[in-house]
Amino acid sequence: MVKPDLVLLHPPSVYDFRKESVIYGPISDVVPPTPIFDMYPIGFVSILGYLERHGYNVRIINLASKMLENQKFDPEALIKSLNPKAFGIDFHWLVHAQGSLELAKIIKKHHPNTPILLGGLSSTYFHEEIIENYPQVDYVIRGDSTEPLLLQLMQCIEGNKCPENVPNVTWRDTDKKIHANPLTFVPYNLDDFALDAGSVVKASLKYWDISGHLPYHKWNDYPITSVLACKGCIYNCITCGGSNYAYKRFCNRSSLACMTPEKLVEGMKIIQQYTEGPIFIVGDLRIAGKDYAESVLNNIKKEKVDNPVILELFTPIDEDYLEMIAKSVPKFSFEISPESHDEAIRYAFGRPYRNNELEKNISKALELGCQRFDIFFMIGLPCQTKKSVLNTVEYCHSLLKNHKGDRRLRAFIAPLAPFLDPGSIAFENPEKHGYKLFFKELEEYRRAIHSPSWKYFLNYQTMWMSRDELVEVTYEAAYLLNRAKLQCDFIDPQTAEKIESQIQSARRAIQKIDEIMKVSEPELRAQQLKNLKNQIEEANQRLLCSKDELLKWS
Repeated sequence: MVKPDLVLLHPPSVYDFRKESVIYGPISDVVPPTPIFDMYPIGFVSILGYLERHGYNVRIINLASKMLENQKFDPEALIKSLNPKAFGIDFHWLVHAQGSLELAKIIKKHHPNTPILLGGLSSTYFHEEIIENYPQVDYVIRGDSTEPLLLQLMQCIEGNKCPENVPNVTWRDTDKKIHANPLTFVPYNLDDFALDAGSVVKASLKYWDISGHLPYHKWNDYPITSVLACKGCIYNCITCGGSNYAYKRFCNRSSLACMTPEKLVEGMKIIQQYTEGPIFIVGDLRIAGKDYAESVLNNIKKEKVDNPVILELFTPIDEDYLEMIAKSVPKFSFEISPESHDEAIRYAFGRPYRNNELEKNISKALELGCQRFDIFFMIGLPCQTKKSVLNTVEYCHSLLKNHKGDRRLRAFIAPLAPFLDPGSIAFENPEKHGYKLFFKELEEYRRAIHSPSWKYFLNYQTMWMSRDELVEVTYEAAYLLNRAKLQCDFIDPQTAEKIESQIQSARRAIQKIDEIMKVSEPELRAQQLKNLKNQIEEANQRLLCSKDELLKWS
């Protein structure tokens, strides 16, 4: 077997989740991964392909997925057996605050002289705190594009040189002095960093490790893949760490970076060679301009991409563009996030459009043969009260009723959880937008994620709802939307009954944990939480929707 030069490791959100008694809550119910966030960032794929093209052997190991797959799998034994020139760990989502740092500590225990690199948006935001306070991390690579920087850093590591001339790197020298190199590498063309599914397949065979390279747990059951058209954004949704505001302030990105339409579709064609599953185009193509979006569609038509294609919409689309999609993409679906039925709340959040525009889009898209139209609403928005949340559920019910049992239309509601994104407008200016943050420093997040219930690691409350109210209304909204879907024949009675039972179980477990948290003796509290483990595991099932409803395309 080939020895890798760089091993890219994806941790679970909490490294020792298999021993913990934690109600993670519905923090990942409307995304593919489980609550321990077992999906690695798509940047792993572009890093692997780029470094392989430049002569380095790269192996991806999705530790989180392996730990879910096999309760007997020993991640530490695997780490001990490896001997690369460097280890890379993603710290992209803040939910990995504990998992990423704990994994780095374990690696350093077994490989004290092997450099450990961190990358991702969260590590970019907390880069100085990481290097100052966590000696197990040697380098943080900042920004939204790190492929050439990793190449340069690997060359420095091989030559035993300091990376003083490598842009975007924060590091500690032999005298423990901290250096934050200027963040000057901000590419505006992404063609060199295309997502090549073929490189992942080849690597999985090269290292005899198919499961380690899978994007998330049970991917084979729900084989959704992604391509990335753009980095950056033109919108300023106030809780988004990928907003225009956040990219400018923390990634030094003043405008969009795009992959050419030809290169983007080339990536989709490669995916088509390996799977017939849906391809999700990350980001709304229109943010790069009408001509760009139309060019992508023309290339999809020309190259005959037959896989289902999921198009993300940030705002409703005009009828001409919708018709062009229908003519260019044989199997097309849409995802849109209005966040609230209340247009004033939607405007305050950063999504300026009206309900009648949305409703026209839904009807026209279904008429033109759209395979699925997914609509996502959120709990935890500015100006949003409990009554407003329940009115959103009623709006979902009316949408389902108006389309008379057309199961292609799917509505979801979920809490903004577990954290406001670091670097977002609301994270930086919480009081101005009606938020109160409970944690700010990285160490606070690392500790909080060990809390026994998602209520205790939810990092905010609003002027309109307390943390207790945010949790309670989430379960109530889930219960009512489940009932609405049953009444409209969108789900069968067995599924509805199962979800309702899970909601009730989660509510009971939350109440018991609240009682246990009042116990003053730490050891007694820990034992009572341990005794609750079976009930907690039952409460950790998906309760906002079934996995099939979210991920099954046929």
